[in-house]
Amino acid sequence: MIKKIRNILVCTTLLCALAPAAKGQSSLTLPTPRDHYKTYSVERAQLELMGKVVRDFQPQISKLVELLNSRAKTENLPPTESEELLKLGHDAGLESLAKVLNGFDLQTRNTVLEFLRSGAEVGGFPPMKLEVVVQLARAAGLVKYKADILEILLHSSEVLEVLPKESFDTYGPIIHDALLAFLDGLPDERIIDRAVALAMAQNASRGEKILIFASKIPTLQKVGQIIARMEAIPADIQKSLQTLETGICTMTRGELVAYIEKDVGEESLRKYDLQFDDRILAEASVGAVIHGSFQPSGESKRQEFVCKVVKPYVQSGLPEEMRSIGRLISLVTEFRDFYKIEGFDLKDFFEDIRAQLEREIKVSEEQAHFRRAFEFYKHDKGIRVPGIFPFSTEHVTFMEFLNVQKLTDSFVGDKTRRGILAERLVTVMSFDALFSKQSTSIFHGDPHGGNIMRLQDDPKDPYTLALLDWGLMGEFPREQRMEMVQLDLAYSRKNRKQMVQNIGCLIRGGLPKDPQKMAEIEEIVGRAMEVKGGSYGVYNALLGELFKAGYVLDSQFSLFIKSQVTIAGVLRDLDPTLNQDKLVEKQVRGLVIKEFPKRLALLPAWNYRGYRSMLSNGEVFQKMF
Repeated sequence: MIKKIRNILVCTTLLCALAPAAKGQSSLTLPTPRDHYKTYSVERAQLELMGKVVRDFQPQISKLVELLNSRAKTENLPPTESEELLKLGHDAGLESLAKVLNGFDLQTRNTVLEFLRSGAEVGGFPPMKLEVVVQLARAAGLVKYKADILEILLHSSEVLEVLPKESFDTYGPIIHDALLAFLDGLPDERIIDRAVALAMAQNASRGEKILIFASKIPTLQKVGQIIARMEAIPADIQKSLQTLETGICTMTRGELVAYIEKDVGEESLRKYDLQFDDRILAEASVGAVIHGSFQPSGESKRQEFVCKVVKPYVQSGLPEEMRSIGRLISLVTEFRDFYKIEGFDLKDFFEDIRAQLEREIKVSEEQAHFRRAFEFYKHDKGIRVPGIFPFSTEHVTFMEFLNVQKLTDSFVGDKTRRGILAERLVTVMSFDALFSKQSTSIFHGDPHGGNIMRLQDDPKDPYTLALLDWGLMGEFPREQRMEMVQLDLAYSRKNRKQMVQNIGCLIRGGLPKDPQKMAEIEEIVGRAMEVKGGSYGVYNALLGELFKAGYVLDSQFSLFIKSQVTIAGVLRDLDPTLNQDKLVEKQVRGLVIKEFPKRLALLPAWNYRGYRSMLSNGEVFQKMF
């Protein structure tokens, strides 16, 4: 019983004794020494933090005990104890502590007060639990003890276990420090919110803890989506992270509908008789989606819609995260020599994350992308893009409802049909994006498993793809696509010289004229060509190396390459036997065969590339022979 009472006391006293602490900069010191990872213990860190707090605030705690003893005339406080306790705390300069004690139920409050009167020594407090650390954080404002608390939260979340053990010595330090720098830049209440949630889930699996850690932090959720299908990540953590594609849950139905109705306005609500389902259909890192129906003007039958909203807490919190990413980028730039990581540029990675998230909250821009994609694909029978309804607003998008299923959940156990679906994915997202008949093609910039779905109710084509969430869209003029084809051609021949000649398409402004810089690029190409994972794995490595070397990358090429890397992750789950590069090569050969009549007529034009395949006769001849 005494131990239980002491735990209550620790929670309340530490919670409030720190509340008056002045706001200020945290004591976070980076980079973290490398021996930290061998010696750090969450349990020991909690005990050490407890010791610091008790030593710092023992005088205040003792003062409150003395005041309580001097005012107590009976074993129980009088009925007015609530008011008297608040006045006592105010007079003593410990109003926060009194308020928390006053917030307990009567029995608990009396129990704690009796323990205080009993003369127990402050130094006899029991070991601090994680819940106590969380309450400490709330009171302290994460000022004096912020560095300690962030370390405890980071290690308690087990997020560092996404790294295989054999890779931790190389990548662990920079990821650890990057996360600390990012969290350090967030407001105290957001840190406390995650800490409270983690404290309530001490028995959860490591994958569940990581999801809790990332919840309501769109940046971390977006990172989780990107890495969810990376082969090197432990399988149980992959499975948890993949729920970020469609299984996020941070809002209630009531909160979402109230926000939508307020934004749409009474006039549109009445005019279209908008009605919403009893539950949220899906949530993503930035947006939430709910199904409903409306009454079209002049029609007797109601029509279904899906309403997508940028979540309110994202609108307010994302700017904070953008600033925090800036802190992170400054860190990894300043201490890049300390981390000594070749071919891994966290700065580039988080720059991309920041750009993606900033685009995703631009609702009007996404609506324009939807309309552009709808027009682009409207004649393609194997693809559906939902149409946008006219009662959409600047913050809320109403679109056509499509009955869809995740690709990786489709045809489970049927390898043949999953293989066909995988080929359709490559055809639409890779081949068609490069070899479109239109002068400027478009491509989906964020094709993770929650954005590219299978249409379930197409009786003529069970493999029809539904392309959702167009916050990120790339445009590919024919001139740029031709440059990409030349890079592909050089890679397929494993010709380093040709790769160097064509890598300029990835760099804004093209290849440098300085011979020394060109020699550096030759070395970069040589290293990248050793990377496994197909052409886009190599191109992604090139982007990282070029960025690290100080080159400004072409945004459209970068977005396309990264989208292909994401698709490769989905393909591994859908049909691990499919070779993306070989399938595209096969499809290009089919194009070339269809072009033979035109090619024969233009045979003297050996270098002419005005075909859909964008390959000249000379290049076709070299490829064949």
